[in-house]
Amino acid sequence: MQNFLANNEWAKNSSFDHFWRHYAVCDEWRKQHFEAVRQAQSHTREEPEVVERLSRCGIREEEEQEVENQEWHKFQQKTKEHRQKLKEQREAEGTSKPWLQKGSDDYIGVEQITVHSTNTQNHGEHRDAAAEYTARKENARELYGAAAERILARESLLEMRFEEAYWSNPQMWPNIPFRF
Repeated sequence: MQNFLANNEWAKNSSFDHFWRHYAVCDEWRKQHFEAVRQAQSHTREEPEVVERLSRCGIREEEEQEVENQEWHKFQQKTKEHRQKLKEQREAEGTSKPWLQKGSDDYIGVEQITVHSTNTQNHGEHRDAAAEYTARKENARELYGAAAERILARESLLEMRFEEAYWSNPQMWPNIPFRF
């Protein structure tokens, strides 16, 4: 740390004194902790009680860590094999990335995504607002009983406020595509 302070004049500024005091305390704790762990690990073969405490604290012997590393390596190998199989399967089917094919039914272009719906098939058709309202009203009566009118009014108010905010052209989230 002295080398860092010697090479950086800005770090010697008195406004950083509190930070450096805190850093020194943390560094001292870290050194003490590592020393305690080292001592505890050297005594593990002698005292079974210490072994139990260390295992509860998450400190394990090197042999156990080696077993975990082997398991991790096996897991990585299996993952690599699965990816290779998937890649071969996609190549055999002729579709490496189906979401990038504009002709597929699953492809949705960014220009088609709206806040209300991603379904653009009925985009040119006019909707029957009266029939929709009647259906909503009947559904609300079934769900909410006597409070249906009040709840529908609140829903309509929220939808109107949303529409006002939406038509002021807010930035859509996320501003990057999900699929690259």
